[in-house]
Amino acid sequence: MKKAIAYLRFSSLQQAKGDSARRQKKLIDEWLIHNPDYYLDPVTYEDMGLSAWRGHHAVRGAFAVFMVAVEQGLVGHGTVLLIESLDRLSREKIGEATGRLRAVLEAGIDVVTLSDNVRYTRGSLDDPFAIIRAILIAQRANEESEMKSRRMRAAWAEKRKAAAAGIIMTTKCPYWLKVNDARDGFDVLEERAEVIRSVFRMRLEGMSFVRISCALNAQGKENLKGKVSQWNSSSIERLVRKKAVIGYLVPSHQCTATEAEEIPDYYPPIMSEEDFARAQLMYREPESRRDGNFNPYLINIFRGLMRCGMCGHAIILTGISVKGYGYYVCSMRRQNRCEAVTIRRDLTDRYLINGLVQEASAANGRVSAEDTLRRLTARHLQLTGSLHNVIRAIEIAPDVTELCERAKSLSGEIKRLEGEMAGVRQMSDCATAADLNLLDISDRRACQLTASSLIREIRMHTGSKTCDVFLNNGMRIYNFPLARQVSWSSILDAMAYLGEEEIYM
Repeated sequence: MKKAIAYLRFSSLQQAKGDSARRQKKLIDEWLIHNPDYYLDPVTYEDMGLSAWRGHHAVRGAFAVFMVAVEQGLVGHGTVLLIESLDRLSREKIGEATGRLRAVLEAGIDVVTLSDNVRYTRGSLDDPFAIIRAILIAQRANEESEMKSRRMRAAWAEKRKAAAAGIIMTTKCPYWLKVNDARDGFDVLEERAEVIRSVFRMRLEGMSFVRISCALNAQGKENLKGKVSQWNSSSIERLVRKKAVIGYLVPSHQCTATEAEEIPDYYPPIMSEEDFARAQLMYREPESRRDGNFNPYLINIFRGLMRCGMCGHAIILTGISVKGYGYYVCSMRRQNRCEAVTIRRDLTDRYLINGLVQEASAANGRVSAEDTLRRLTARHLQLTGSLHNVIRAIEIAPDVTELCERAKSLSGEIKRLEGEMAGVRQMSDCATAADLNLLDISDRRACQLTASSLIREIRMHTGSKTCDVFLNNGMRIYNFPLARQVSWSSILDAMAYLGEEEIYM
């Protein structure tokens, strides 16, 4: 029997409560009944709540997984892809939408649209009527999405204007508030608000996010989702940053409207702005301290670089002493979500700093600031040229929505690169890590900067006391030992002998 593969998609999670998924599955079942020589593959590709207007489904969704399987030859010729209509495949501009269809058909996979029972084959690419049909459907789908987007943006813009005038935008509100009976404001739920205040009090007393979460769980307090004793350090950290506690409505990170701004006095505040500001300053600790008793070992040389080899989450420091002792531990271990063991900080730092950071920076082991800066400069020139081309296209194009989004993306990438280039230039003016005194605060920060300029990621395998090191220049060192000294020159010699950019130790 021949194989059929089903692909289901709808754009928003709200549609999961509706009829979309059931309707698509019903059409698939009916097609299989009328085509008994086909069987349905047990693997169904589903993008539930993923938009095809911006092509998100083709980047991080199930459709992207399907296309990888096609490219790797895992989907045989003659297989049929079942979709409700072509707009399930894409709602992008005509070029991108027909390109998605073309990629599937050229791989020898037929596409059947179940709503109109049309079958597209590789031969359809040479059929002008089939191509015109696909183009018209793509155009209709894209225009429909564009219109919905414009209407939604206009509606939310009006809501934001009304919110600035004191009218509530939506009945959704923070955990400690509820919409009043007149639906023109919010009432504070004092019991819940007191839990939030207690979080800030504990934070201002110097307690860590982990200790605060443990205290709330021990007291049996509900978290922000109403679940008892299920606080964790991440939710505490997010809560302490929420400006809603001082009355601000902050646009969601998903909001793409450039005119969206924070609205003060939208919610009734439950905290003073002074206490909130003090809590934000805690994020700069311990490095913001300037007193003479500051422990330099509180500065983590490998901050933001270490990842757990077992679960992939960040590695953090715990139990730091004035003599440099302490432990590296997976951030998920205290939440009982990872079983990776701890590893001594002093020994790990000794072998990573002495054997890797200091020697590599001193020898400029093929990761010199000049090489890095040359690569970044070339990328900067390329992006700047692309931005100029987009700007010229905006001046003559009738529809500039997509071009403006592209220009915004390129500008952000150029700014990020410029920041990275500035950091590399700063590094080129610094002494090598071998010349630094790691008991001096400024030197320790300089070593931290050196490490981040050399290393992209350190994947820790604490059980075997090894790590995988990924450098910014593309070199990869697997099973780097954290219990014995290895010279950087021996690593370079081995790579040169093998002619590879990676080595297993």
